[in-house]
Amino acid sequence: MRAPRAVTLVELLVVLVLIGLVAGVTGLTMHTAKPVTATDPITSAISAARDSAIRSGRSVTLGFQMGGAQREITASPDARVAADSALDLDPLTGARNAAR
Repeated sequence: MRAPRAVTLVELLVVLVLIGLVAGVTGLTMHTAKPVTATDPITSAISAARDSAIRSGRSVTLGFQMGGAQREITASPDARVAADSALDLDPLTGARNAAR
């Protein structure tokens, strides 16, 4: 007759060390994470248009008023963003005020 198998002390210690390592890395990552900043509605709309273009495989064009003028932004399925140069958008990310 075989004796019932049980968890050894070494196995238990290995699991506890692994849990401690994961908890430590998670705690350090949360401590150094950047705080979430509020985005303006235009940036949110550009992000949504890029996401929609990528998912649908079709270009998406947004139209909105800015500074009394009608502006248009077109997001391509390859995630590029084409817009008026007055908006100062990065064509690859769609981020506003891109450093050039």
